[in-house]
Amino acid sequence: MTSGIQKALQNLNPYQKVEAETIAWSENIKAGQNKEVGSFITAKRNLAFTQIKSVEFGVEGAKKLTVRAGTTHNSKVEIEVRVDSQKGPLIATLKVPLTGGDNRWAMVSSEVLKTTGIHDVFFIFKGQAETDIAFLDYWMLTK
Repeated sequence: MTSGIQKALQNLNPYQKVEAETIAWSENIKAGQNKEVGSFITAKRNLAFTQIKSVEFGVEGAKKLTVRAGTTHNSKVEIEVRVDSQKGPLIATLKVPLTGGDNRWAMVSSEVLKTTGIHDVFFIFKGQAETDIAFLDYWMLTK
């Protein structure tokens, strides 16, 4: 078993659309595809996560994070965004609305705690369902 990508080839620009399947490491995540959005990921279980290496927040940092996401569950579904580790500083929390399937999506935004420089970013999926917690197509920061 490997521990994923250890070092990025270059820093990632989060101020353009970043596909959700752009990851260095993940647990309980499955890639999917459909004709509506192309490739996306599904968080299969509570606390599933993706890790993105070397995200360049810049000198000023971001003000907002926007994702295209969805879920089939009525219960509270959230995506926590943390830096440096799975238990690192929480910089954003996104509440994922019920969309009804991986062919229906919503744009969801959250303010971002000021973060500057280069960090690994973790998307941690939280929900009460036993499987298929949430779907994520892409994400992007704005200044």
